[in-house]
Amino acid sequence: MTTPLSLRERSEVVGRPRYEGSNICTWIGFKHVMYLVEEAVLDHLRQSGLVPRQLYEEHGLGVEIVDSDARIASALHMDDEVHTEVVSRPSEGDTLVFRTTSHVQRPTGRIKAVSATVRVQVRPADQDSPDGRAFVVGATDGRGGVDVVDDDVAALVGDDNAIVWRWRVPYFYCHFSRTLQHSGYLRLMEEVVDVFLAERGISIRTMLDGQRWIPVVPHARVTILADALMEEEIHTVFTVEEIFKDFTYTARMDCYVRRDGRLVQTATGRITHGYAEVLDRRDWKLVSFDSRTLAALRGKG
Repeated sequence: MTTPLSLRERSEVVGRPRYEGSNICTWIGFKHVMYLVEEAVLDHLRQSGLVPRQLYEEHGLGVEIVDSDARIASALHMDDEVHTEVVSRPSEGDTLVFRTTSHVQRPTGRIKAVSATVRVQVRPADQDSPDGRAFVVGATDGRGGVDVVDDDVAALVGDDNAIVWRWRVPYFYCHFSRTLQHSGYLRLMEEVVDVFLAERGISIRTMLDGQRWIPVVPHARVTILADALMEEEIHTVFTVEEIFKDFTYTARMDCYVRRDGRLVQTATGRITHGYAEVLDRRDWKLVSFDSRTLAALRGKG
């Protein structure tokens, strides 16, 4: 890929969270927060002359977000006007790197709501590659590149505090007529968390109805390691890795597809969760885990 010398150093985009992302009162979930970051980076590319539609229709190239790492410092709400600054960072080989910072206005003044790092590749959109490895992002969370393992899903879990969830890639999570896109993995991460909590007996509704608790996310990251194709079945392994001072827990998501009797890892990610008690339609406060929640997260409920 040739990067144009005109790639902008910085830009600012003003956006609002999608109405769809306001699921509990008027707070916006992490997925839609990361959507705002994604759209800001895409707009930065457009301003630099890398227009996704033009690249695909005229050159057969696809703009792929392959990694996003977001830290949420303050909750976004329905109807917020979010100002996101995008700054181009030095490229990593054929991968473009951007740093984003999002601010929002509050009664006390302008505050930082989100900071993120996003990596983008521009590559042939219709080209298959061995094992579906159209691209590999190096050194993600110390895990390296693509893993290929024996066709044994149960072995992916072992004795870890984890679940496996099978999921078919629908066309409406894909782009360029074939591949699961980055935002699809964000949706997948949100769904597997929901499945995990329900299996452990602390589903979103259970906690909301019983204790007025909702999950909050201060940090999330998703990295694509290889292509997952439309209508393939993904085996998603969700593993609780660490519980920190009974206040937050970190979990890892690893996604695999089966090809030729082998499991190829297509993505990995991490998400950090805490809980907040809903005080009224406007306010909430962070709470520590109670014994029931701790037992569920540890797989001992």
